[in-house]
Amino acid sequence: MRYELSNCTMDNNVTSRFIECFNLLKRDKVVSSGRQFCMSIGIYPQSWSKIIKGERSVTIEMIRKSAIIYKFNTNYLFLGVGDKVIKNCDGNKQSSFNPNVLEDKIFHVPVKAKAGYGDQFNDPVYLSDLDAYSLPVDYFKFGTYRSFEIEGDSMFPALNSGEIVICNKVEDVSLWQYNIKNGYVYVVVTKDDILVKRVINRIKDNHSLELISENKFYEPIILNIEEVQEIWLVKMKLSVFAHSGVGYDKELMNNYLDLNDTVKSQHKELVDMRDMISKLLKKNRDVS
Repeated sequence: MRYELSNCTMDNNVTSRFIECFNLLKRDKVVSSGRQFCMSIGIYPQSWSKIIKGERSVTIEMIRKSAIIYKFNTNYLFLGVGDKVIKNCDGNKQSSFNPNVLEDKIFHVPVKAKAGYGDQFNDPVYLSDLDAYSLPVDYFKFGTYRSFEIEGDSMFPALNSGEIVICNKVEDVSLWQYNIKNGYVYVVVTKDDILVKRVINRIKDNHSLELISENKFYEPIILNIEEVQEIWLVKMKLSVFAHSGVGYDKELMNNYLDLNDTVKSQHKELVDMRDMISKLLKKNRDVS
């Protein structure tokens, strides 16, 4: 079962060989830092620090991503046989995929890319085809982030169709039952769909998540945790600025404009009246 497999950790020998492969990447300047390496394979720098210190072991998922992105030799990792990194036919040890494109980048998943995401979310070639961007906020410099386009009205009024949510990946599947907070909004990725919902965590009780729409016309969804491939915590939303919705409505604005026109008109009448009185007084003085 894939859910259990992604939780598996390796013995000390595999972890030691994994660190050796990482050191080779640094020596050959393929990666400039442990942080860059962490960003590219989707783990927290704190987790990597514990692995380096021998407090944690590498996981199957880390090995899988490193084999895809950096060509780590799994024969070497598991058996100690062969080169640390698989060589290409031209003798170079590195693939043509540039891991630097993953650093400090938020990959955006539009509605049109939604259908294939569940099958390819870990494929670096697929990711490289997605639009990627950075935000000038330190908040988004650490962790794995992705943005998704909202489709439909199931989360109205909290989220509108066409808006974009920027999300932080909920890492370590084995800790989902502790890290997923009741009532928070998450993007839940299955093989067949991408769902944006408020989540009730029922993993400990019956290995499931209850997904609740903001729009009460939609029934809750009970999703077996084995169906879930990724979970992303919504941190920020991007939306088109609506000038009509900044604290006043159209009727209020029209009332203001009408009142302003009235004041201007009355001011003109007062000025005209003052001029007329002034002329009458002058005429009376001339007569007397």
